[in-house]
Amino acid sequence: MESLKLKALDIVGEHKDPIKSLWRNVLIVALEDAIGKGFRCYGMSDRNYYNSARAYFTEPNADFKAVCTFAGFDHEYIRMKATQYFRKEQDGRVKR
Repeated sequence: MESLKLKALDIVGEHKDPIKSLWRNVLIVALEDAIGKGFRCYGMSDRNYYNSARAYFTEPNADFKAVCTFAGFDHEYIRMKATQYFRKEQDGRVKR
């Protein structure tokens, strides 16, 4: 019976944690919002929406820290990488 159980594996062969996967997807959607991909906000200008979405990554807040922790990531590292990306994009050094 053990051989019939489905086992979720990630790329390196470790068992996937569905809770971590959920929270990682939360971060992915938030990042897509911050770069203007996907969801459109109605009732708020695009510029204000993107600025608000980017602030989630760039300004320290407890929600971001909790989501990163649940996803198994270091919130300071994710913040640093997102900030670097946003700066490169602002300077025109990012191709999408």
